[in-house]
Amino acid sequence: MRTLTVLYDGNCRLCQRIKIWLQAQPKFIHMDFVAANSVEAKAHFPNLDHAASVKELFVVTDEGNFYRDTKAWLMCLYALREYRGWAFRFSTPELMPMARRFVVKISSLRFKFGYRTS
Repeated sequence: MRTLTVLYDGNCRLCQRIKIWLQAQPKFIHMDFVAANSVEAKAHFPNLDHAASVKELFVVTDEGNFYRDTKAWLMCLYALREYRGWAFRFSTPELMPMARRFVVKISSLRFKFGYRTS
């Protein structure tokens, strides 16, 4: 695996800030970012549930594997040099429920950080 494509909600200001943070991090795996509901996303990933990809984070590997929600966040951490260890820790059966709760909490707050409707 050499590249991850991260599909994010381009109208969500929190999502945009996280994208900028991810772009700035040193990486083991290159990350491309595509707005989930864009023409580009629909053209490159026609079989993807695009309505869901706006509500949840989706990550697609260059090998064609899809990850969504908590597992997508863990894949983003896995790609980063300084956070790969956290991806391994939070993917264990003991800590995955905590990671899932964290992702759900952040997702529930994203509209409070600002959302563009146009």
